[in-house]
Amino acid sequence: MILPATPLLVPGVTPGLRTDPLADLRGAVASALAALTAGGALPLVLAHGAVLRHGHLRPTLAGSGIGDHWLPDPSTGPGRRPRTGPEQWAGRARPPAGTGASVALLALADVLGVRAADVETLEVPPSTVALDGGPLELLRRADGLVVAGGGAPGGLDSSPDALTDGIRAALRAAGADGWTAEVQVFEQRHDHLPPEYRVTTLSDRKIAAC
Repeated sequence: MILPATPLLVPGVTPGLRTDPLADLRGAVASALAALTAGGALPLVLAHGAVLRHGHLRPTLAGSGIGDHWLPDPSTGPGRRPRTGPEQWAGRARPPAGTGASVALLALADVLGVRAADVETLEVPPSTVALDGGPLELLRRADGLVVAGGGAPGGLDSSPDALTDGIRAALRAAGADGWTAEVQVFEQRHDHLPPEYRVTTLSDRKIAAC
């Protein structure tokens, strides 16, 4: 499934809005991720990043101007927020994830709870790079993929469902060529939102993309 990796997908980060403009989109994402993780599967998060890196990362939206105290924390119960960021990642020396990967990790936390801390992340730069060794092994043995869409910040294509050349190359390395896609379109009429968001589910393998 391909999800738009907008921080607005994270519940509670827009407290000034009377109604949640992305409630339906968030529900579709949660349903797809629940199906993806059924039976205890832990997918790999695939997202744009400044450099090629992989491992267990800590979600943060600080790069979008959203403090960690606004982030939801499933480990403390519904609707509650921690003082210093989600507790399931607290106390672990982990580098912060980029915005796209962070949105995907937080979306998974909404479904998996504390088990989301066990999800690994692969970030790839915007241009095509050779994937071998650890990154390639992660892609090929993953129970599924959660792909963060949105393009590179400042790039020519930053639409919510854009994928960088690096992400596309990683999907090819994972064997995604030939998979069929089912697309759900969520139109928006809010002045400050794109005209639509898309959630794409890829068939021949369980994949979710944000």
